[in-house]
Amino acid sequence: MSPAAVYKFCPKCAGVLKKRTDNLLICQKCGFKFYQNAVPCNAVVIENDKGEILLVKRKFDPQKNKWDWPGGFLNGGENFEHSVIREIKEELGVEIMINRLVGVYTDSYEYQHIDFPILCVAVFAKITRGEIKVSDDVSEYQYFPPTEILNMDLAFKTIKVGISDYLQLK
Repeated sequence: MSPAAVYKFCPKCAGVLKKRTDNLLICQKCGFKFYQNAVPCNAVVIENDKGEILLVKRKFDPQKNKWDWPGGFLNGGENFEHSVIREIKEELGVEIMINRLVGVYTDSYEYQHIDFPILCVAVFAKITRGEIKVSDDVSEYQYFPPTEILNMDLAFKTIKVGISDYLQLK
């Protein structure tokens, strides 16, 4: 269900919201414009010496027990690079260096039965320090050959597109 279908009342004055466009709700009482824009997130391609790509298994819903890129959402006021470094440290316990952009993708992320639009920026990075120890919202990790990833049932559709884009950059 889209955010526009769920949100009925203004967060400012509690007046009734009316849908103006797919991403804009307007309060009928105070005129507040409540945009439903994409939420920024990051994803990281990490490769081992064999050319295999690291995926993490999601510990929680959405898409519990499915393979995903490591990464996550940006916090308010946080810059992109810091968010990537923080997410990898939280999920895998390692430090990384970002090497290059892989691509920018749109998708949706279901949270509490609402399909939020997301804007995912994927980067290629190298581990610079530490040994991987999963924590946070990851139950396990594994390196996979890229061609195998393209045939897997993954958490989000953008992963296959991103992996294909990454392979073209190599």
